[in-house]
Amino acid sequence: MKTAYCSIVTTFLLLSHGTSWAAEFAACPTQAFIIQTPSSVPISYGVELATGSYVILSNDMNRLKAYNGVGFNYHDNYIYGWDYQSSTLGKTGDDYIITPLNITKDASAAAAGNFFVGDIAIDENVWYGYKKNRGLFKIPLDDPNNYSMSLVPGSTTNATYKITDFAFHPSDGYIYAVTNGATGSLLRIDPSDGSANNLGVVVTSAGSNFTFGAQFFDPDGTLYLSNNSDGKIYRLNVDEANPNADIFAYGPSSSSNDGARCALAEVPVGGNVDFGDAPDSYGTYMSSNGARHSIIDNFYLGSLVDNEANGYPTPLSDDSSDGIDDEDGISFPTGFELGESAIILATATGTGGYLNAWFDWNQDGSFDSDEKAISGYPLSPGSNSVSIDVPTWGKAGLSWARFRYSSLADIGPTGGVGDGEVEDHQISITETGVTINYYPSSSSYTSVAYEDLYPDQEDYDMNDVIFHLRLIEYVKSEQVIRVEFEAQLAAMGAAYHNGFAIQLPGVAMDKVKEDSIEWSIDEVAQTSSPLESGQTNAVFIFTQDLWDHVSLSNGCRFLRTEPGCGTSYRTTWKMRVPFETTIAQSQMPEFPYDPFIFATPGTDHGLAAKNVVGELPGRKLEIHLKNKAPTDKFATAYFGSREDRSDPDAGQYFLNENGMSWAIEIPTSWQHPLERERLDITYSEFLNFAADKTGNTNPYWYLNANPSLIFQD
Repeated sequence: MKTAYCSIVTTFLLLSHGTSWAAEFAACPTQAFIIQTPSSVPISYGVELATGSYVILSNDMNRLKAYNGVGFNYHDNYIYGWDYQSSTLGKTGDDYIITPLNITKDASAAAAGNFFVGDIAIDENVWYGYKKNRGLFKIPLDDPNNYSMSLVPGSTTNATYKITDFAFHPSDGYIYAVTNGATGSLLRIDPSDGSANNLGVVVTSAGSNFTFGAQFFDPDGTLYLSNNSDGKIYRLNVDEANPNADIFAYGPSSSSNDGARCALAEVPVGGNVDFGDAPDSYGTYMSSNGARHSIIDNFYLGSLVDNEANGYPTPLSDDSSDGIDDEDGISFPTGFELGESAIILATATGTGGYLNAWFDWNQDGSFDSDEKAISGYPLSPGSNSVSIDVPTWGKAGLSWARFRYSSLADIGPTGGVGDGEVEDHQISITETGVTINYYPSSSSYTSVAYEDLYPDQEDYDMNDVIFHLRLIEYVKSEQVIRVEFEAQLAAMGAAYHNGFAIQLPGVAMDKVKEDSIEWSIDEVAQTSSPLESGQTNAVFIFTQDLWDHVSLSNGCRFLRTEPGCGTSYRTTWKMRVPFETTIAQSQMPEFPYDPFIFATPGTDHGLAAKNVVGELPGRKLEIHLKNKAPTDKFATAYFGSREDRSDPDAGQYFLNENGMSWAIEIPTSWQHPLERERLDITYSEFLNFAADKTGNTNPYWYLNANPSLIFQD
């Protein structure tokens, strides 16, 4: 018996050779073509990607079933896609009528059925279609008298990825697609065999899954993705090392959605668009995906709106340059006081519009997700009064607010919208009714001193680490809205490496507004978060290693503990910590909270410390003030080891049998002992003070020193 050929030829006599075609589209049009089939009949839209504005090009493409896998053919300026009604490739000109083509199919193509993934190559006149588990298929379009469809060799075994559209890159020859689901991963597909290289997750959904039914390029390698369910158009540059998709515009939505676009056409802004004028850090210029709206007659904020070719950030605002102030739709009858309500007056022209607004409460130069103050608020024609709450964690001073009016209720602070207006306003955030509590005072510091040989005491000179601290609480209506720390490294007589931190006992870490923390080292702003993860209470790490912040004079081993080793330069830290919600004063820990040191991870801290935990201690070794409980990262095996006599059940921590501790607070800028001079010898009254649990014996022990044993600059 002869072996059968692995392909068969199926001929569709759907079109005579004498058919005349509708005119081709203009060469490489800038608009995107969206084909949707909301109720069996395909409808075509023209979408301006810059704003998402769209028009219906045809509500009847002369078919009764879907038209999918479409692509714009740069070689002849027609659209091609899969015609479900005839189960063949269709061709569409500027009349938007789908005409099925005569094609022959090999056996694999005949068995594949219909396609909803397809596009046309840039460097070859070929339509490619993909079907999961079936493979990648191709139809050359050069000869209108001979269309043949065949399986790309080797592509069947590679056809494992789930996508709903793909697009050819304008220059590199690869196909790109973003997968569907709660996360979208970028695939680079080789058209020679259908193999895909996963370039990583580029977009994550906070709600329903993505279905990117329409995907297309511009000449710069930017891939645009239209999400079926909501019409949001995302964009990402596939040529970047770590591409990430953001919302670019808002277009038409449908459960059945496909798209085509000439990948060599730029994405123009258009001639009738309104931009914002806040500083560009908020997204104002087109290059920053600035907020922008297509201007529609009788649908805007206030009494007028003007158009711009691009954003005009202050002080180059178009209102100043052209003398036309169209920021007349939003006004503020009340101020913006932290922790209070404020009133916004919004005047709307037109019906069916929604107001969204963002306030940069923390003044970091961007509109964060938790700074959306008005969300999808329906406006009636004329004046509307809207109440908002000013968060307590905001920052007093000048800032910016953005207001966007459109027929869409769900939009973000940037990107294009097909109607309405954007208004940016500078605002003043004030802080009234707030009292400030300083510890120890607004003009003085308390000192915290540490002996880092725990759980031994050894020389007990209590100068291994000394910090000067000032703590500040901001209180409104008996509620603490934020705290601030000012810390200065006063001395360091330690050979070991230590970090420094402050714990807020009883204050959960999720009470802290982490993304609004501001902190600096020697007036240099820090970008990392000081809030330590994995803790129950809020713990703030000032540094993992104090030796990173020490400069020593020649011949000196330590900082300000040896004669002649003083310095006018001392590292300073400042930290501003706002709370997500206020904390009652009665629930705040007592001053000075809980400043502590810990062993720098990965460094030696002595054999005694190592033997307790069987390794370099790192964060397992902490030294706190007397009777201050450690953090979650501390190894409780240290309790009771060596000279430690802590009794957690009795609330006693970090003390020896005589009540002496490894850390003390002195409510002044303290004159500390010289290197290897014992604290209880330098300050003779200290021993009796430490032995009295009430603290009533010799409470001012720190004022009476042996002057020959203390460090003096």
